[in-house]
Amino acid sequence: MSETSGVGQLLRRHAVLAILVFIHGAVAWWLSSYHPVNIGDDKAGILVKSFATKIPQMIFLVLFGRLLYLTYVLRVDDRIGHLKNDVRAFLTDRERMVCGVIGVLLMAGTLVAFAQIKNLLPQLNPFSWDVTFMKLDRLLHFGVLPHEYLHALFGSDYGISLFTGLYNIWLFMMYFSLVAACFLRPDSALRMQFLIAFVLTWAIGGNLVAILFSSAGPVYYALLGLGDAYAGLMARLGQHAATGALSVVDTQSLLWNIHGHPMGMNGISAFPSMHVASTMLMTLFAFRLSRHAGYVAIGFLASIMLGSVLLAWHYAVDGYVGAAIAMGCWTVSGWLARSRLNGPGAADPSA
Repeated sequence: MSETSGVGQLLRRHAVLAILVFIHGAVAWWLSSYHPVNIGDDKAGILVKSFATKIPQMIFLVLFGRLLYLTYVLRVDDRIGHLKNDVRAFLTDRERMVCGVIGVLLMAGTLVAFAQIKNLLPQLNPFSWDVTFMKLDRLLHFGVLPHEYLHALFGSDYGISLFTGLYNIWLFMMYFSLVAACFLRPDSALRMQFLIAFVLTWAIGGNLVAILFSSAGPVYYALLGLGDAYAGLMARLGQHAATGALSVVDTQSLLWNIHGHPMGMNGISAFPSMHVASTMLMTLFAFRLSRHAGYVAIGFLASIMLGSVLLAWHYAVDGYVGAAIAMGCWTVSGWLARSRLNGPGAADPSA
């Protein structure tokens, strides 16, 4: 096979993924042409910088994990030598590296398109569903708002700080899972399933559903003039922040302050919870890689689900729907990943 035909085959394996990313980007461009809000080069640069600063941490985590595996599982004598061989084999696998770069570029396009559309949300559909979601939360949880249960169990200063810390590492975990998927074997249907599911989840859940059911979340309920249903929750978070412990209060205030500025990045959108949706994707992906990794991912998913309510970011229904959207997109992406459009090797379900 010639080099040109080899590259062509690699590109064809990404056909479905590339089409979905192109559609997402085209919609973002089309919507932006009718509205003056644009994330701009500097705002897009923030996304790139956020990712780039985490690359050294990802590399360290992979190398450290591999070293532990060689030491305590395989129990090899020359651990460093084996590790060097593993790194050399990975870096010299041309097909894997090319496909990994293609995947990363496509995922970057998805995140930029998502950010652009999310920035338009206040103009496309101002927040109007918060009261409905508050009432639905109360209805589903036997007449009690779910944060009341959670603060009875985890509402200590230590508990709130713990969930804040776990919530804060979500972005790193998402980037790590995304890069790991990009650099799996190019003929892996699992790789393509995760990447397609990622695009669908952020486009459908993070953009389309978020616009249709626009809401700000419990933290901004009173600021929207909707009442004091969450006054107790916000007072408790304020008390916790006053202790100097790890807190979300400053971040929540910052997001509200920049909300609605013409050239600012809109960071407020509660329904559905993309923290929960993306973590559900990570969990489904982790279980396909390793049962033990799947169990760890379930624990992280539970902490994100509980933390989203405990820290006032989301109504509980935001998380329920986010998880359901992710599972639906995962199922659809499994069909698409094995489509003939992805070329030879698309039916290989292994990693």
